[in-house]
Amino acid sequence: MNRPLFIRLCLLLAVGTVLLFWLIAAALNQLERQLSMLSPSARQTLLQYRDQAEALYDPANPAALQQWLTVLRQQEQSWATVVSLDVASVDHTNLAARFTDGFILGRSIDWPIHLHLEYNPVMDLPFTTAPASLLLELPERLRPGKFWPPLKLLLQLLLPLTLMLLVCYLLYRHLMRPVKLLQQHARQLAAGQLQSRVRPSLGPRQDELTELADNFDLMAERLSQQLQRQRQFIADMSHELRTPLSRMALALDCAEQQLDSQTMLARLRRETEAMQQLVGNALTLAWLDNEAGQLAAQPFDLADLLDSLCSDARFEYPDRQLHCQWPDSIPLSSGSARLLGQAIENILRNALRFTPPGASVWLTVNRDASHWLLQVRDSGPGVAAQYLPRLFTPFFRVPGAEQPGSGYGLGLALAKRLTEAAGGSISAANSSGGLSITLQLPQGM
Repeated sequence: MNRPLFIRLCLLLAVGTVLLFWLIAAALNQLERQLSMLSPSARQTLLQYRDQAEALYDPANPAALQQWLTVLRQQEQSWATVVSLDVASVDHTNLAARFTDGFILGRSIDWPIHLHLEYNPVMDLPFTTAPASLLLELPERLRPGKFWPPLKLLLQLLLPLTLMLLVCYLLYRHLMRPVKLLQQHARQLAAGQLQSRVRPSLGPRQDELTELADNFDLMAERLSQQLQRQRQFIADMSHELRTPLSRMALALDCAEQQLDSQTMLARLRRETEAMQQLVGNALTLAWLDNEAGQLAAQPFDLADLLDSLCSDARFEYPDRQLHCQWPDSIPLSSGSARLLGQAIENILRNALRFTPPGASVWLTVNRDASHWLLQVRDSGPGVAAQYLPRLFTPFFRVPGAEQPGSGYGLGLALAKRLTEAAGGSISAANSSGGLSITLQLPQGM
């Protein structure tokens, strides 16, 4: 399964962790190096001590230098001395050619002072005019890195905290932007703005959150279509009920005035039965819109059902010729025999109704690679090409094709919903001499 958001978060955390440790190590090394160098004032103080010692240096009369060293030790509370660097080889080798920089007995003022040492190092301050050096244990007041422990602790805490806060902020923005857009569009949808969509606001981003946005938009689209269908359904239903109710009211008035009461009562019965059929079909359509996805589907054989339907059709329309042809067994993988039977019955009855007396209707079942193809073809006038796409729309009747008792335009719409609820599909096309309706149904195993 593709998880781009999970991969991004893993990469971000992995790279962020490595970067965090690297930055901490680099920052600590750089800070330690800078803090381990003697400050300019400390360097200046040590060089002044060297110059003073060099001015008093006299190997023949060291008393003045000794007194100065005593004062220096007391003043700095540190060890100090002056040494001569006349080093001679026992075999009279020329050491000056080998050691061009002379000899170092302590640390140079240009070297870093290790901050983790528990003792103060001895500084070697060579004289400029004599082969001697001032050796001075670095006074505590001149030692660098006094603030190293708190700075190190602060850096170890502050830098990771800052980076983690930055990462958390970036993650929050990355994750919450789609969520906030979802909240915003959900409020718009709840306020009745049915055209509100989230995905266009997210741009080219592709991850689990954009999949959520796509699903939200799909839900919003279906909700919008369902609400529009319901509004259109209510409007059409109100329109269709108005005419029979008006006729019933007129017939009732006539019956109350005893004007041909028997005829009016028969009229009331017909209108009542028609309204019952209208309301029943309308309720079935509404039920299918809400419950079709939850119908229990079981495999069954369609052949027995077709035999019963054709027998009923021949009894109801004895003046039409119904030609049927199907295999002995038509196993279907899923669906409801009751719903599919009602769909086929509506299609068959519609074909017989628009077929002239004495003419023929054909019902055939064939098989392709993965479906059963059930076709009902009549001998009626057919349907103009511009009306074919609307043939399965509720309450739609082809202009000029209305007949007495032809119904309210719910038969084929109901057949379409029932067929889809059974896992199939339906289509209509004009054929030579009439209209052909084809059901495509999934085969059984």
